[in-house]
Amino acid sequence: MKAVILAGGFGTRLRPLSSTRPKPMIPVLGKPNLQYILDALEKVEEIDEVILSVHYMRGEIREFIDEKMPDYPKEIRFVNDPMPLETGGALKNVEEYVSDDFLVIYGDVFTNFDYRELIKAHRENEGLITVAATKVYDPERFGVLEMDESGKVLHFEEKPKRPRSNLVDAGIYVVNKKVLEEIPKGKEVYFEREVLPRFVERGQVYAYKMPKGTYWVDLGTPEDFFYAHQIALDEMARENGYFYIAETAEVPEDVEIQGPAYIDEGVKMGHGVKIKAYSYIGPNTVIEDKAYIKRSVLLGNDIIRERAELKDAILGEGVVVGKEVIIKENAVIGDYAKIYDGLVIYGAKVLPWKKVEEYEAYIKIKLDPTKVRPGQYPDRCPLGLPECIYKKFKAIAGEKPPCDECIENQWLF
Repeated sequence: MKAVILAGGFGTRLRPLSSTRPKPMIPVLGKPNLQYILDALEKVEEIDEVILSVHYMRGEIREFIDEKMPDYPKEIRFVNDPMPLETGGALKNVEEYVSDDFLVIYGDVFTNFDYRELIKAHRENEGLITVAATKVYDPERFGVLEMDESGKVLHFEEKPKRPRSNLVDAGIYVVNKKVLEEIPKGKEVYFEREVLPRFVERGQVYAYKMPKGTYWVDLGTPEDFFYAHQIALDEMARENGYFYIAETAEVPEDVEIQGPAYIDEGVKMGHGVKIKAYSYIGPNTVIEDKAYIKRSVLLGNDIIRERAELKDAILGEGVVVGKEVIIKENAVIGDYAKIYDGLVIYGAKVLPWKKVEEYEAYIKIKLDPTKVRPGQYPDRCPLGLPECIYKKFKAIAGEKPPCDECIENQWLF
């Protein structure tokens, strides 16, 4: 049996993290998600070849396989999409390399699911497609399905406004090659929206519920990315202890660590640093004296100057955070950005290689979009920013109010 990993998407919602790396290469605890998938496939005896369907930044994926996984025991084949073909078109593009039933995995799925269970379930039913299904708290973001006692999918709807259940398509399938005959070649086709519903109507789709204890995250947004780290840190704490410090990390005795936390290889910390729960400090990061980090992910090679404060923040690689900087409220800083001393960043996304030098352009105040207009700001900052900063921000926004797209995406150019 072949396994197809769909790894060609742009990862638009995951920017700025995906601005400098393909989505399957997004790391969780320093390990690319693609490697988690390949490690799981290594245990599946039925799989003799892994097909990587690639497009966006495909060279990064090929370089990773060549350099980091040269001894992988199964054959890996790269199939390039000549243009963005979406999920269905990408499957059609690998048609000549698969036979009979094959396994499909979306490259942004972070899970400990045993793929052998789905293969077994597919062989026991009479469908052409078997879907791995899982329960979530926010089903309106996914493909929602209903199934009968035999596992046959009775109804499927992609991203419904009023979901009928909280059971969703997990982006993992076993598909019969006959399905590909109905997908046009060289065209953008969405497997979830166009192909799957068609076969559900014919009664040829079955679902297999992931067993209890199986975790699953769609790495689609920075919030999902952070949630994956929470799960991984909980798993680490359950198996290996309250926190982990790599052997080559330099952590003085007066550093306060509250787990679960993970401090990777080559990290160097100053005195009086505080690392609070659900923090991952990536390799070769330098954290200077009395810095404070809580519920944050630092991908590595970052520099955090003294007395800086990070809370609910994600930093890409090589980010420089100046002295006494405050970064909070789900802010995401792209690779190699530089935040100058004394600045405050709330809930903003900073592009890679950006130099942040002044307050006014980089404070994102989270308000209802209808209130982000001249003359409609509250007198006091809802986030408790210093009065002088808030007044300055209001004055500039009054001259040129942010567009709807910037408000929605919280982009800072």
